[in-house]
Amino acid sequence: MKTIIRTLNKLEEGTLALTLLGLALMAFMEVVSRYVFNHSFTWFEELSRYLGVFMTFLGASLGVKYGTHFSMDLMVRKAGPRGGALLNAFTCLVAAALFCVLAYLGLEHMLKLKKFGVRSAAMQLPMYIAYLPIALFSATMALRLGIRSAGQARDAFFGPEGKGSGPACQGNLSP
Repeated sequence: MKTIIRTLNKLEEGTLALTLLGLALMAFMEVVSRYVFNHSFTWFEELSRYLGVFMTFLGASLGVKYGTHFSMDLMVRKAGPRGGALLNAFTCLVAAALFCVLAYLGLEHMLKLKKFGVRSAAMQLPMYIAYLPIALFSATMALRLGIRSAGQARDAFFGPEGKGSGPACQGNLSP
């Protein structure tokens, strides 16, 4: 199981890195093409927008996994170890619920776009593909926040399991 999780972690991180690198290279090619050859690719702006959304949601999901999102933890620190863990569990649970709603609404919108056969203007890409990262990565964020909430609740009632009880929804979810 740990091998599968490690492989998925590397796949997520590699996908984000390669997408960012690919976008940077395409932007460089677009600038050279525009100013050296006086030619602009019509599809570049559209593709870069969709890749930006993809990278934002994938990066946010990775931020939840590694606990790198900012948080204000004054109340958590003042509440003590048990109260702080309960506040963290509650915060993560609320965030997980919000991301469940976002995943549902994203999926619903994506299915409508597929049903109506909407395509993008320049690339003629089916628009439901462009909206897929919103539903997919919102669901992964909800799952990761739910796991974090359960871990924080366990820490509140049975004591911390070591180094996993930091600020709200923080900590490494990878093995």
